[in-house]
Amino acid sequence: MSFGNFPNFFLDFSEREMNGEEKHFYQFKSFRLDVKERQLLHHNLPVALTPKVFDVLVALVERGGHLVEKDELLKLVWADSFVEEINVARSVHTLRKVLGEDENGNKFIETVAKKGYRFVAEVTEVSELLAVVGGFLPTDYDASLPTPDPPTTADASDLARAAAPIVSKPKQNSRIILFTVGFLSAIFLIGLLSFNFQSSSTNPNKIKSIAVLPLKPINTANRDEIYEVGIADSLILRLGSMKGFVVRPLSAIRQYADITQDALAAGREQKVDYVLASNYQIADGKIRITAQLFNVSNGQIEEAYKSEKNANNIFATQDAIAGEVGNILSARFNAVSNSPAAKRGTTNEEAYRLYLQGRNLTFNRTGEAARKAVEYFEQAIKLDPNYALAYSGMAHALIMSGNLGNLPRVEYEQAKQAVTTALELDNNLAEGYAVRGELKFTSEWDFAGEEKDLLRAVELEPNSDLTHERYAFYLAVRGHFDEAIAESKTAQEINPNSLQHQQIGAVILYLARHYTEAVTQFKQIIEVDENHATAYSWLFLVFDVKGDDAAAYEWFLKNQKRTNSPHLAAFQTAYETSGWQGVRQKKFELEKLNENPSTNHYGMARQCALLGEKEQAFEYLNKAVEKHQGQMTMLNVEPAFDALRDDPRFDELVRRVGLN
Repeated sequence: MSFGNFPNFFLDFSEREMNGEEKHFYQFKSFRLDVKERQLLHHNLPVALTPKVFDVLVALVERGGHLVEKDELLKLVWADSFVEEINVARSVHTLRKVLGEDENGNKFIETVAKKGYRFVAEVTEVSELLAVVGGFLPTDYDASLPTPDPPTTADASDLARAAAPIVSKPKQNSRIILFTVGFLSAIFLIGLLSFNFQSSSTNPNKIKSIAVLPLKPINTANRDEIYEVGIADSLILRLGSMKGFVVRPLSAIRQYADITQDALAAGREQKVDYVLASNYQIADGKIRITAQLFNVSNGQIEEAYKSEKNANNIFATQDAIAGEVGNILSARFNAVSNSPAAKRGTTNEEAYRLYLQGRNLTFNRTGEAARKAVEYFEQAIKLDPNYALAYSGMAHALIMSGNLGNLPRVEYEQAKQAVTTALELDNNLAEGYAVRGELKFTSEWDFAGEEKDLLRAVELEPNSDLTHERYAFYLAVRGHFDEAIAESKTAQEINPNSLQHQQIGAVILYLARHYTEAVTQFKQIIEVDENHATAYSWLFLVFDVKGDDAAAYEWFLKNQKRTNSPHLAAFQTAYETSGWQGVRQKKFELEKLNENPSTNHYGMARQCALLGEKEQAFEYLNKAVEKHQGQMTMLNVEPAFDALRDDPRFDELVRRVGLN
């Protein structure tokens, strides 16, 4: 819109404000939710929400008082996107921060363990005839109402933009007021743009960070991951080769495939200086790409790119787009690139598409998703038997399935065969060395071999957050805690939004006996994902080992309530009669009753050690060694076993695991 059109624009507003219209909205406590206008108000002040967070709120409010399962939310809000379940938890976490608590200290959204969420505040549907003044404020606005600061959101800059000054004046003066506001706004905007232009000059010596988001389709009915993730992957590789640039890896940006994802919000989450956001459209045998480079700090678009290319050869198109965008940014930032060849590893487009689908499922980190991922990798290999990345991807999925399933030994053997083939096909495959290192750690307890493979993987691909995470844990179990914490921080810096990296980092802090820091990090994970069962289990263990019985019981009880445990009353009685030690004993007795071949004997040994049952602890540790259970790798640094270390039998166990 040109400045010359501003007066007519505001005069149009004043004509519209004379016409009454029926408004339909939802009212709960001091909030008003207007679905049609996509606006949330708190005491008549607008609250900024990203599009998907707003949609989650609408879904919950419209079903107020009823359970909305996570799968239903995914279908309602992310129907056209390739996203993980954690996106639901993050959106609910943001809403809780926005809504806060009511005057009685109650939350608005209740978590139903393992199921979903319920909006518990009383909701009133309201329909009324309103006259809108300049599009700003309903005429029934009561200026005497208190106007506290709007709730803090995770998207503060959006809130600042949304919270325009609100005024209430008689209708006959609205034309003059609106014209004046428009004129002053135009002057302010010109000054602001001038300031941003002058202040956005790039420091050529500063290392820049950038996130390349998955491409968004113009036509949502015609989506294809090979374009959305594949082109982003090529761009990440190209920009990652530029000196002076830190580029978020594919594992970090996959979660932003939502078509309504706000680019600046993603940039803030990823803690980067720039975001490259792109759209694509396929028509008449061509693909049209539009890309914009956002400066996250000031919200300005600093570069734009448009291209139309033949869509017959998608790989050639990916490389051409990556090259052209890379050249634009190289010139802008005076950066040098070695222009590496694409690492997709196949010339078969369908095999590449299957590989991307398999990788996406593997990142979900569930047994079911991992097993489905194996099927995709197998299909890719059938189409291209020389596809090294598909073999290493399949090995990774098999290891994950083994870790989370009931047939680990079988799947570990299959993984070993797959990764061996991958490295035979490509002996410079970073992912192959990383996966083989993980396999040596998990399955073979070959720690020297693992270290060699992980160091080779880091050498080949320094920006792999997954490799840094694995190497951090290796260093921790070997007792090199300072180096382990540093590696863990590197993984989290590369992919700052990964709860998996945060969890491994917190476990390392526990093993290093940095209990206070470990507690803080586990609590941060639970703030984002209230159903993160692993974080709860580790949290009350940390308090237990730390000697804080009251906090250990508090978090243990929270976990029992979260899972609707049938033994909740028994635990409460045990605590009332025998304290935390009684709860420990009751927990052990119940788990012993359900003992079976897949029981975590390492965990049982840990409980026995904390109970002071030394003989039983050694009994379970021996079972864990015989079963080759993965947690045995922590044996030599596990704080819970400190009471066992002066026994010769402990040294023998350490020797059997290969940790001496």
